[in-house]
This record gives sequence, structure tokens and C-alpha cells, in this order.
Amino acid sequence: MNDLNNDDFVTDVVNEYSDTIYRVALNITKNSADAFDVCQEVFIRLIKNKHKIKDRSHLKAWLLHVAVNCAKSCKTSAYVRHCVPLAEAREQGVSDNTFDKAIFQFVMQLPPKYSVAIYLFYYEDLKISEISKILNVTQSTVKSRLARGRKQLREIIEREQSYD
Repeated sequence: MNDLNNDDFVTDVVNEYSDTIYRVALNITKNSADAFDVCQEVFIRLIKNKHKIKDRSHLKAWLLHVAVNCAKSCKTSAYVRHCVPLAEAREQGVSDNTFDKAIFQFVMQLPPKYSVAIYLFYYEDLKISEISKILNVTQSTVKSRLARGRKQLREIIEREQSYD
């Protein structure tokens, strides 16, 4: 790794520093999958910014700085804050309230594009702007999905009540 502009530069850096970056990320994120994501992000940034690296001693400091920043960003992201592992979610359930469980079952009967929007909005308390970023759609699309989902949910509930 004598030449920083060498074709094998990134490969050499990955081989030499990936374990260190992973351990730093794991220490901050406390999650193996998130730590791997941070490592990937660090090396993507290296590829994009390798022209900014002055020398070998600067490289390690730069990589660690980027790793710490990426790990902190990952840990504080809305997705991670509002995310619960599926196994935990099944154990916890939606609520102890029987009515809430019934409503949740009705929400899950909706087509996925509506049930996801309603779930994120009402059960995870995310803002429309956050949902639009998560689903990679516009805010107006999220609002439409919420409105249509509510309408379909109302119809499902009314249909179920008429059977009782």
C-alpha cells in the first residue's frame, strides 16, 4: 500500500482495517448487522473521497473518524430508534388491550401498501415525512395511502360488526 492511487488501494484498506472499523462500529451500535452496514458505508465513502487522503497515517485517522460518525448516525436514525426485532414484537404483541389487538388484525388485512403506512403512522408514531423516506415515496403518496387505508379499514370494521 505504498501508492494511495494504486488500483488495489481500496482492497488493501479493506483487508487491513475492516476488523478495526467493525469493532468500533459494533461498540457504538451494539448490533452486528448495523456494524456491518457502518463498515460498508465507511468503505463507500473511502471510494468516493480517496483523493482527500494525504498519507498512510492520515488514512487510519480518517477511517476511524468516519466510522464513529457513521455509527452514531446509524444509532440515532429514526429507523433504529423505532425498530423492534420481529421475535421481540411477537412476544410483546401490539397491546394488552383486546380491542387494540382486534384493530391491529384488521390493519394487517389491508393491502401491504396501506397496512405499512397505517402501522408506521399509528403504531410506530412516525411522522409523514419519516414514512415517506422509509417507503421512498412522496409525502402526498403517504397521505393518500393513509386516507385510503383508513377508508378500507372502516369498511372492514363495519363488515365485521355487521356479522356480530
